[in-house]
Amino acid sequence: MRLLIIGLIIGVWFLSGVSGWAQPSISGGQLTLRDAIAVALKNHPSIIEFRERSQAAKAQIGVARANYFPQLRYTSSYDYGTLYRGGSTDFDNFLSGSTGTSGFNLPSRGSGPSDYFSHRFTLNQLLYDFGKTPGQVAESKANYQASSHDYANSRQQVVLKAKTAYFGYLAAKRAADVSHKNVELNQELVRQAKGFYKAGIRAKIDVAKAEANLYDAESALIKAKNTFKLSQVELMNALGLKTWPYTELKDILEVQPIPISLKEAKELAYQRRPELLKNLSQQQSSKAAVQVARSGYFPSLNASGIHSWRGSDYPLREGWTVGVGLSFPLFEGLATVSDVRQAKATLRSVEANEQVIRQDITKEVEQSYLDLISATKNIRATAKALEAAEENLRLARGRYQAGVGSIIEVTDAQVQFYDSELNHIRSLYDHKVALAQLDKAIGTPY
Repeated sequence: MRLLIIGLIIGVWFLSGVSGWAQPSISGGQLTLRDAIAVALKNHPSIIEFRERSQAAKAQIGVARANYFPQLRYTSSYDYGTLYRGGSTDFDNFLSGSTGTSGFNLPSRGSGPSDYFSHRFTLNQLLYDFGKTPGQVAESKANYQASSHDYANSRQQVVLKAKTAYFGYLAAKRAADVSHKNVELNQELVRQAKGFYKAGIRAKIDVAKAEANLYDAESALIKAKNTFKLSQVELMNALGLKTWPYTELKDILEVQPIPISLKEAKELAYQRRPELLKNLSQQQSSKAAVQVARSGYFPSLNASGIHSWRGSDYPLREGWTVGVGLSFPLFEGLATVSDVRQAKATLRSVEANEQVIRQDITKEVEQSYLDLISATKNIRATAKALEAAEENLRLARGRYQAGVGSIIEVTDAQVQFYDSELNHIRSLYDHKVALAQLDKAIGTPY
């Protein structure tokens, strides 16, 4: 029986170890563009900042709505002095601002100070304020919508930054690979030049020229590797990461067709762009602010009720009152006039800003669209240039090996081939970035 128990324990331990070993590591694996966007939207601090701003604006709606509901307050106080007589009537009238028919009676000479206690429940309810509270609620709702569009804009900005950094990482990795291949080509040329020199076929200057080109290629490789490391740091920053948990990125620097026409791109941008939608919300907020400012010309009607216990000795005297009050602003130093003027000027400013935003959106869409067309055409040009440079290098190396070509011809061909490869990689990167910028320009939501 003991052996059976020991065997079961060992079996459970082995299975748990195997299952733990078989689970993929959460800190490794391949990162795709879709995953990169999801990580950025989850971790980037600017997303959190604008989301919380939006939540704060949403809470402000509740603050504005609070005036619709009754306001209940409890106050309790203790006083010690000679402002009142033995009872509570005179002191109550003094606190309320009323002296009755005979005025407030001061305490007699020689009367000493005494205690006074007060407990009060006060209930106030707004009945009508000529549109002030509805205007404040409408203004806070519009401000919340504006903050929501800010949040959407921040998400689009983060996605664009993540895409650009993702493609920059891929381009830097390809450039480093090309630089490494260039070093290998120059190493092979150095070996050939040394072999020809030892055989007496070529002069020593061929060796010197080949070695100089090799050192230049090694220097370029060092810079390319450093650029690749910096691109990883840039991508980490764009994704909101503090460490790099991935082993590789999925390479997607292939050419994609232009998805829509310029006219369709503009129409989508006018419908989607958060900056324009925010402006429309700001116009609604400004109109509501004008309504709130105008309400300062009109009175407010309130109902109130008080239940209190007061006196200098317990048990305290109990009392209550209910009433309706009308508050009419007679003169406030022309504050209301200035408020209305300010609100109207703000509204006109926001309405004018709409046209500015539309012009900026039009410019951005057209520019990104033209950049995408240019980048697409440039890919074809750099691809042809790369093919020609590769053929030129093949012919130059063949001529040199046959003894009819010069070392300068080969090194020039290698430099041209290296530059052509880098230019082609850069054109692929520019195409991807232009596509991402067009995606942002038309306001694609995320």
